[in-house]
This record gives sequence, C-alpha cells and structure tokens, in this order.
Amino acid sequence: MKKNIIHTITVICYCLLVIVFTACSDDHTGSIDVSGSCLVEKFVLNGQYEGQINTEKRLVKVKVPVDFNQKSNMEITSLAVSAGAEANMKVGDHVNFDGDRTLHISNGDLVMDYQVSVRNDEALMSLFILEGVKGAINQQDKTVNVSVMANSGIDLTNATFEVECSEDATCSPASGTKGNFTEPFQITLNDNTATTVYTVYVTLISNPVAIFVGDAENIEQLNDEEKAAAKWFTGNIEGSAYSSWDMIASGSMSLDECKLIFFHRHSPAYGNYNGFAEAATGAMAALPKMKEFWKNGGAFVLGRSAVNYANALGAMPVDVFPNNCWGGGGGEGSDLMGDDPWHFFAYDINHPLWKNMKTYPGAPDDAVYTLDNGYTICNTTSQFALWAPYGGVEDFNNITGNRGLAHGGDGAIVVWELKAADGNYGKGGIICFGSGLFDWNSPTSYTSNYHDNMGQIMLNAFDYLTK
Repeated sequence: MKKNIIHTITVICYCLLVIVFTACSDDHTGSIDVSGSCLVEKFVLNGQYEGQINTEKRLVKVKVPVDFNQKSNMEITSLAVSAGAEANMKVGDHVNFDGDRTLHISNGDLVMDYQVSVRNDEALMSLFILEGVKGAINQQDKTVNVSVMANSGIDLTNATFEVECSEDATCSPASGTKGNFTEPFQITLNDNTATTVYTVYVTLISNPVAIFVGDAENIEQLNDEEKAAAKWFTGNIEGSAYSSWDMIASGSMSLDECKLIFFHRHSPAYGNYNGFAEAATGAMAALPKMKEFWKNGGAFVLGRSAVNYANALGAMPVDVFPNNCWGGGGGEGSDLMGDDPWHFFAYDINHPLWKNMKTYPGAPDDAVYTLDNGYTICNTTSQFALWAPYGGVEDFNNITGNRGLAHGGDGAIVVWELKAADGNYGKGGIICFGSGLFDWNSPTSYTSNYHDNMGQIMLNAFDYLTK
C-alpha cells in the first residue's frame, strides 16, 4: 500500500513538471511588448526655443540667445513623442536646465533615455594654427598671437590658417583658406546671436627663448604624438619655436637667447642607450651644439625615449639607462582610459613641477592625473623599475646622481630630474618624463579636463628650469 502511494505521488509530480515546462515553452515571450517606439518628435521650451533632436545620439539640444540667463526655470510648452509612449516630463512642467536633464520615454516594455541640453549661443575660438604653428589665444581681449621663425620659409602674405571653434559657430574667412598675415588679420565667428571677432598678430622671431626640436623639417611632418606636443609648446611658451635637428647642427637656428629645449621622441622603446643613439641620428649629429648649450646653462625637458639623451649630454652615466621600456608604433593608441584615468604619484607633491594641478575627487594627495575618460594613449614608456640594482628610490638617486620625482602604481620611477652642469637642481637642469602617461595626442575624442595638467606641468617645468 505504501509503495502504491509513493508511486502515485511520483506520477502526479512528473505530470505537474511536464505541465509547467510546457507552459513555459509555449508562453516565454507572451508578456513582453516591444511593438511601439520611443521617439521624441518635438520639444519646445518657453514657446520659442525648439530642440534639435538627434535620435542616434539620444540628444535634444535647445539653443538659447548668448545672453539668456533663465535656464534654471524653463517651461516645456510643446512635447510630442511616439504614439502610445509616455514621458517623465510633460507640457507645463517648469524645469531647471542649468545642467543636462534626462528625458525618459517608455512604450510598453520599450524604454529610451534622451539627454536634454540647453546651450547658449557661443562663438569662441579654441584652436588657431598658421602653417603648422599654433597660436596663443587670449579669450579676454580676443587676440591670437603667433610666433613664427624668421627663417621658417612661410609666406605670410598668403598663409593657410586653420580654426577650431564652438560646436555650432561658423568662421569667416573659412578655416583652411589663406590670408595676409603681414598685418593684423581679423576672423569673425558667428552662432545665431553670438558674434566674436578675433585679431591675429604674427611676430617674427630670430632668437627663440625656447625650442621644440625634432627630426622633421617642420611641425606638420612630425608624427601625431610629437606634432601635438610641438603645437602645444609653440602656442603656449611665448617666444618659442620649432627647429629640426639639422638646423641645430648646421647653426642656422640661433641658440643665443634660448633657455630651454624640449625633445619629445615617440618611437619604439629602446632596451639600452646604444639602441637610442643608433636610431636618433639627427639628435646625435647635433650633440656638440647641445653639450655646449647645456654647459652654458641651457635646460632640457625630455619625453618618452628622448630621456636617453641625458646620457649623451653627460648628465647621467652612459651605462645607466631605463630598464623598464615598452611600446612604440605610430600612435594608434592601445589603452582607453576609464572613469578613473591612470595616474602616477609624486614623491614630493610640493615640488615646483606639481604646482596648480587639477585633482581627482577622492584621489590621494600625491596623485597626478594627466588623462581623461575616453582618452587613448600610445603607452610607450622609458622608465626605471625598482629591481636590481635599484632597491628603492634612494638607490636610484645614489646610483644615477639624480632625483626621482614620481613613480607609477608598481613603484617604477616615471619622472626624474637631473642636475644642471653647475651641479645644482633647478635652473639649467633636465627633467625626464619616461611615463606612458606623459601623452599629448589621443586618436579618440574626449573632453579635456585632467589632460590640462600636461600643459600646467610644462609651464611649471619652464619656470623651474629657466628662472
């Protein structure tokens, strides 16, 4: 009897399982409704400011006059969405659009979020380049100052210029055209109610106070990484210029008033000093001039594989060179920064090199950020790992006669400084950036924030090494 009851219960359980699985198999999609759509068809604020709807980017952009200052309280006066869809905003709502707001659309089980962005008309210049030479933009007085070498070969009566400006602004004369820059040259930017006129002034210099030096005849012929560094340098260090190594070696580039040379070489990493010396033929050909420059109090900033040039100058023992090197290639990028971009750490955050840095919320006080979310670096390094014979930064300092300034998360020394020819740190010295984070060009788009620290570091270096 007991066996029959157990058998009956087993049969009943089996039948129930069959029913359950059959029901699941027959009805696995019956409760999901994705038949509609979640499109924003019209969006108007204050009865007159109609949004530009970009479905692909999920963006509704509303433009308001340049002097409009009431974004904190705007009324939705028209809102149309797909048939059957519902939105988290409605006609008659008063919304604070000082920052972007999310417009949430739902239709059955289908949902879609749009960012609603209210932007004032804006006509501002963000970049000016004249025949490969970057100009320094002064937003306060709306001027652009460009320093051009007198022997550059640029025909200023008919020179090509490039302009980057606010997203919706137009440029007149158009970017990519030519102009006569032997006299002040005006460029007008316009975006609906916003109009800005910039005046470009070109200064001819024969004796630069600072030089970015490379293998190419001009900046535009450099690889993308070196080009970005050179354009920042010549556009932000007053009285600076670009020079090829050939011009240095031949004496056609005057060093009479030069205080600092920036040598940033993006190339395959070298496992020893000899590899660098064999590859950097232009720099080695100019070595006699460079040694004389350094012995007379000239300073250097060296980046990437160019840190090996300190050995050639005699500032570091020839048999001491970076032991932690990787990377190379054409600058296509290998690492995409996330929400918390990579960073390195200063041994002494009060060193003049790290003044006025933008800090990352919640990061340690000694963290130095040079990258942003979305930034892609080449990740080429020439740094010192703290393995034999370096047990720590003190060993590095003692063996090299120099001073470590920053280290990576793994402890490797990524920034260091060398003494001037007179045996002191500071004026006339050399700063080496061997870190992959000392990067100037991203092949992917990003919003610059912490990357602004790169420029601040260079300005700090110039002041520290020349004053």
